[in-house]
Order: sequence, then structure tokens, then C-alpha cells
Amino acid sequence: MVRHYTQLEIINLSKLPPTTVKRWLEYFSYFVPGTRQGDQVLYPYETLKLLKRISELRMERYHLSTIVRLLIEEGFPMYSKSEQELPVPERMESGMAEAQEPDRQQQLVASLSSLANELIRIADHLNHLKLQ
Repeated sequence: MVRHYTQLEIINLSKLPPTTVKRWLEYFSYFVPGTRQGDQVLYPYETLKLLKRISELRMERYHLSTIVRLLIEEGFPMYSKSEQELPVPERMESGMAEAQEPDRQQQLVASLSSLANELIRIADHLNHLKLQ
């Protein structure tokens, strides 16, 4: 099973300021597969890679909305909000897997729709900047 980390552990491992990590986890939430377990949110190791890349892009003076576009272009996976709220799965029975398949398709459609809306917003922003 993959090890998950609490927000405090992510802050300590990333060596970034706590407020920055909290803000980025919120802003880039579609790229962070946080799973709720009780009153804690747990994050996989990949979250550290994401935060490191965001930090690198911020050091290069990229705006947050541009970073979203770059993360998409670089192939960072996106997660829907409903997917993030699910608890860490222990074991799945075959009957349950079949019942969740249409739900997974709905999540994919919702994710693609969110992605399309974000890309449209970014394109509008870029067009606005071009006109100035």
C-alpha cells in the first residue's frame, strides 16, 4: 500500500513555508489527490513532486494561472473533487467495482469539463493580455 502523508508531514518534507503549502494545496486542489481519513486529509508522495514543480515555476516568476496550464501540459494528473473526498480504499469487491464504473465515467466527464473551463478561462486571460 502507498504511504500517505498528513499536511504537517508534507510541509516538513517540502521545506516550504506552511502558509505557502496550505495555499497551494487549496489553489492546485485539482492536482492533489487528498483523501480524508477521519478529521485528517492525507496526501500521496506525488504531492511533494507537485509542490516542488510549483516552487520551481514560481521561482521562474510564473503566475499561478499559468502554472495550472503548464502542469496540464506537463501531464500532471487531475482529480475531481468527488474523487478527492473518498477515503483511502482498503479492498474492493468485484461487485462493487462494476457498480462504481459508471460513477468513474461521470468523474472523468466532470474532470474534463472542469479542465475545458479552466483552459477557456486561461485563453481569455491570455487574449486580454495580448490586447493590452
